[in-house]
Amino acid sequence: MNLGLKNRVAVVLAASSGIGLGIARVLAQEGCAIAICARDSVRLAAASEQIVAESGASVLAVQADVSDAASLDAFFDNVFSVYGKVDILVNNSGGPPPGRIDTLSDDAYVAAFNLVLMSKVRASRRVLPLMQKQGWGRIINVESTSIKSALENMVLSNAFRSAAAAHAKTLAMETARDGIRVHTLMSGPFLTKRVDELGNAAAQQRGISFEQWKSEAEAGTALGRFGDPLEYGALVAFLSSTQADYMSGNCIAIDGGALKTIS
Repeated sequence: MNLGLKNRVAVVLAASSGIGLGIARVLAQEGCAIAICARDSVRLAAASEQIVAESGASVLAVQADVSDAASLDAFFDNVFSVYGKVDILVNNSGGPPPGRIDTLSDDAYVAAFNLVLMSKVRASRRVLPLMQKQGWGRIINVESTSIKSALENMVLSNAFRSAAAAHAKTLAMETARDGIRVHTLMSGPFLTKRVDELGNAAAQQRGISFEQWKSEAEAGTALGRFGDPLEYGALVAFLSSTQADYMSGNCIAIDGGALKTIS
């Protein structure tokens, strides 16, 4: 299937590893020019080198913190200076720390608000004018299955990922006639450092080993395993393509069948 992505410009936030890197790698292989950012400059440089080596794609890698408005703005200034446009925006970020309602401070809520919700609001706002002018664009948010089924000890993720999904749905409604398609992806467990972090926290809370938690978590998916970030990238590539033009405003699970909800 020809996805029609050659020479598109794709921005992937928080793409130095894990799901973000998997997405960037697949989009590069499909012919996109890539712009990525992350806080860790060493891992970001390694990610850029990997993408170029695999695909030969043009890659712009800029150190940035997506939770900081000024840092995110500076990143997009670089993107527009180098590429002049953005066709595909993948809103990704690290996740907020685990915790219960009675243990988290106001500062923790504000930090999660900026990381999970406002990073997507601000990034989408930066790309919208040019997408509307060119009559084509894709905005895809990387979220969690917590949008459908709340996760224990994860109040910050439950609250702000749900808010981000509501924002994306509204954005999809407002921009559909502009040729812009917006989607939210509900991530299950993938082979990433984030899963290691959350798994360790969950294991400690239950008094079990990480290996036991991982085994049980993998068994809880219909496929019996965690996902590969490149599988995530394949879904993003399809939703970014002209083949998915009649889809917008969807919340789509990519979770190995872990969700038990019907709708």
